[in-house]
This record gives sequence, C-alpha cells and structure tokens, in this order.
Amino acid sequence: MEERMEKESGCARAAGQKSEAGGSAPAKVSAQVDEHRIFMRKNYAFFGGASALYALFYAFCLYRNASGITWPFFVAGTLVYFYSCTRRSGAPWNGSAPWNRNVPWKKDSIFYLVSILLLGVSVFLTDNIAINNVTKAGIFLLVVSMMLHQYLNDERWNLPKYLLSLGQGLLETVASLGYPVSDGNAWLKEREKDGKNTKSRYVLLGIVILCPLLVIILALLASADLVFRELFIHLFDYVEPIDIFMVGFMLVTMFFASYSFIAMLNRRVIREECADKRNQEPVLAITVTSVLAVVYLIFCGIQIVYLFLRKSGLPEGQSYASYARQGFFQLLAVCVINLVIVLVCLSFFRESRVLKGILTVISLCTYCMMASSAWRMLLYIDAYRLTFLRILVLWALAVIAVVFVGIMCSIFRSDFPLFRYITAVVTVFYIVLAFAKPDYWIARYNMEYVNRESGMELTAEQREEFYGDFLYLSELSADAVPVLASEENYEFLCGQTDSMKRYFDRMEARAEKDGIRTFNLSRYLAGRALEQVR
Repeated sequence: MEERMEKESGCARAAGQKSEAGGSAPAKVSAQVDEHRIFMRKNYAFFGGASALYALFYAFCLYRNASGITWPFFVAGTLVYFYSCTRRSGAPWNGSAPWNRNVPWKKDSIFYLVSILLLGVSVFLTDNIAINNVTKAGIFLLVVSMMLHQYLNDERWNLPKYLLSLGQGLLETVASLGYPVSDGNAWLKEREKDGKNTKSRYVLLGIVILCPLLVIILALLASADLVFRELFIHLFDYVEPIDIFMVGFMLVTMFFASYSFIAMLNRRVIREECADKRNQEPVLAITVTSVLAVVYLIFCGIQIVYLFLRKSGLPEGQSYASYARQGFFQLLAVCVINLVIVLVCLSFFRESRVLKGILTVISLCTYCMMASSAWRMLLYIDAYRLTFLRILVLWALAVIAVVFVGIMCSIFRSDFPLFRYITAVVTVFYIVLAFAKPDYWIARYNMEYVNRESGMELTAEQREEFYGDFLYLSELSADAVPVLASEENYEFLCGQTDSMKRYFDRMEARAEKDGIRTFNLSRYLAGRALEQVR
C-alpha cells in the first residue's frame, strides 16, 4: 500500500511541477490539495488515532466540568496533540519538503504556547463564569492562530489578512467535516487491496448501523415486558442515559472537529500570499477624518479646561461631581470607533502624508478621551463603588491605550507587525485580568466602604443603597467568599439580608460538591473560609 501511495503522491507532485512550469494557478492549487489529501489518507492511522485519543481525553477532562483542575491538563494535552500532528505533517513548511518530520517547532510560537498554558491554569483558579467563558474563547483563538502561524508563512501578513485567514480557516474546517469518513474509507480500501484487515470496514459499518437500531429495539422490548424493563432500568442505576449520550456526542464532535482542522491545515487551502489592498483614494479618508479630527480637538479642549483643570463655567445647575460622573461609556465607545477608523485607513487607503498627520491627531485625541473616560469612571467608582462592568471599562481603556502605541507605529512604518502586536497586548492584559480574580477585589473595595459607613446613623436612602450593594455582593462568584466570610464581615452581612445567607449556603454547597476531577481552587478556598465562621 505504501508503494502505491508513494506512486500516487509522486504523480500528484509531478502534476504540481508541471502546473508550476506552465499550467494555471488553479490547476497548481488543485494538484497541491490532491497531494496533501493523499498524504492524510496514507497517514490516517496516525491522524485518526491521535484524533480519537484526543477526543477521549477531551471528554474525560471537560464533561460536566466547566472550571475544574483538569483544565490545565486538557490544555497541555491539546498542545501535545497539535505538536504531534505538526511534527507528522512536517510543519513549518516554508516552501520546503512538506513531510520532513525533523523540521522543528517554530521558535516564535513559544508566546502562544506559554499564553495558552497560563490561560488553562487560570480556569481552575477562579469561579467567575464570565471570566472563564472569555478565557476558553481566548484559548480557542490562540490555538487556531498558533496553528496557522505554524503551518503557513505569515511573516508579511497584515491585519486584514490575519483576520480573513482566521475566518477562512474556521469555515474550511467546517467544509472538511466529511474528510474523517472519506479518508478513513480510502485508507481501509487500500489495506484491503494489500490483504490487510479485509473485514474491518464492514465491522465499522455494522457498528454504525447497530447503535441507532439497538436503541429502538431496547426501547420497544422494555415497553413490551415488565420484567425485561426492570432489568433494563437497573442497568442504569449508576449511569444516566443522558450521560452516555452526551459523552458520545462529545467524542464524535471532537474527533471530527480535530481531524478536520488538521486536514484543512494539511490541504493548505489558505493562501500565504498577502495582497496589498491599500489602493483606495486617500482623499476620501482625508475628507472624513479631517472633520472628525477638528471635532475631537474641540472636545479635548473642553476636557482639559472643564474636567482636568476644573475651570468654572459649567451649565447652570451642574456641579463638577455630577459633570464628571457621566459619559465614560460613551467615550469608551468613541475610542473603539476611532480604533476601527484608524485601522481601516491604514489597511485600505494609499499612503498620504496628510492622512498620516490626521490619523496621528485622531490617535492623540483618543488618548485624551481615554484619560477623560478613565477619570470619570474612577470618580464614579468612588461615589458608587465597584462592579465587574466598571472594572472591564478600566481594563478596556488600558488595552486600547497600549494598542494605540502600535497603531501610531503603523502610521509611520507600514511593515510594523500590527496583528502580532495587538495579539500580544490583548493576551498579556487578559492573562493579568484572568489571574486577578476581579470578584475578590470588588468585594474587598465595597466592604471597606460599607464597614466605614455602617457605624454611622444611616438615612432611609442610605439603607436602600446599602441593600442594593448587598444584593450585588450576593451575586458574586466564590472568588469573593474569603472577603465576605471573614470574621469582621460574615455576621454583619448575614444580619442584613437573606440574600447573603443564601449566597453563603450556595457557595458552601458548591465547594462540597467538587470532586477530584472537578476540583476548583477558588471554591475550595471559599469552603475553607466558611468552615471557619460556621
């Protein structure tokens, strides 16, 4: 079989060389795709087996386990799986022989590897559902980006090319979902031609037919005879049917998804060439951005005079405190819009000194707006305490501020690696956020205010305000329990509202429910804190 595969592969390579010499580009791409499909089918035992083992590992680590200690191991196993597939495929290719297994892992992939591992560790350290959901999405995007970087030569890619390649890679993976079956069928046929496992294909087909048929037959027999039904029901005393179904679904889904992703990468359907799309007339961009720049300069002047320098002249009935404690969300939205505008101008319009100057002004004005938004938010937090959304606003402003450093470099250096810079900035900042446990700091900051003010004689309005604070605290994750269940806070909080009592009961139950596979450090610390005060 290997000799036949090599001969077919040689024919495909010859077709590719012929196409390169005088054929059309589509014919060349088609020959390359055929060659790589032959390679996947020839190595189906490895790629199919590795994908099946990875699917088993995935189901073991993550079934009914949203934030357990198995997450770091799953992430490490994911990297081992992709590393093994990369080595087998011979990536990085860089135009060399595609199946040279001695080619090492790209050195600059180390940032992706470390970041993915850190994010995997952070999942079991916190109980914040929102943070963990974003972390999982971040792990997924970093893995996809790392594999595209590993298989393709992306040194000259710009931001639009990276984004389009990410989208194309995901769509092509979906389009490749039939390859695990077709490649496996072709591999089995080749083995049968060589006289190996002549019956295995029929055994697998029989199993596929048997599974749904067996479910129907068992259901009919159970409803037909009471004794058989009792015997059948007792088989599920320790295992729920829904668990069997869900585990099977996870196994099949991950097997098809992982194999299809590797098949997509090996087919090399994503072109490495990066066309320069900066061909639009800059006068259009200058017309739009120049007006915006003038508006921003006027607005920033007002911020400097009325907010930063605190000069008089506010509208009648408007105090400085009320003036400063508003508009932070709107300013954040404008900063994001400015980010998009500058990126579009850099990606699609021809170079122009005038346009570069205007974009620089917009970038500097954006810094003023970010400072204004951050100042307003800090004043608002001082008056109305801390929430998760307010932390996210400050975090987003910090990220945008650092991203704009790279954007200003791109304005004057067209070859600046903007996508890698933005990826690095967002990843590093998010790792800090994921490990920071925002709910802990929210509880600590807000309880310091409550403890400072609770000794005073409160008005009815202040009592209502405190009651709202307690309701918000009762919605926090287990990350906040070490603060809320401390000796100085536990009795006070339990004496204020029933919501806090239910919160502590809920956190204690979640801590007791954790097992070896679902162990979460944050929930464990919450349980320990509650044991000391109960």
